[in-house]
Amino acid sequence: MKKLFIIPMGICWLYFMSGVVALIAIHLSILVSVFVPNIPFISNVLTNVLDLLATLGDAGFVGLTAIIALVGQYFLAYRLYLFFKTRAS
Repeated sequence: MKKLFIIPMGICWLYFMSGVVALIAIHLSILVSVFVPNIPFISNVLTNVLDLLATLGDAGFVGLTAIIALVGQYFLAYRLYLFFKTRAS
């Protein structure tokens, strides 16, 4: 019965780590765009992130809900990973 929890544990871990890798990639691309501004596809990452946050901020409650859902899904995946990890061991 404990081996049944290994598959959802792995899926939740992969989903959470995909969010971590995406966050690291965004941070690295912002740093690269600040220090080396002439690289194509990377030079406007900071402006795109700021525009996204401004758009969500202008949307009011719907934008706040979208930000909470965006961040909360990775938090939920991590908590589910920890839950399945305790059940599998």
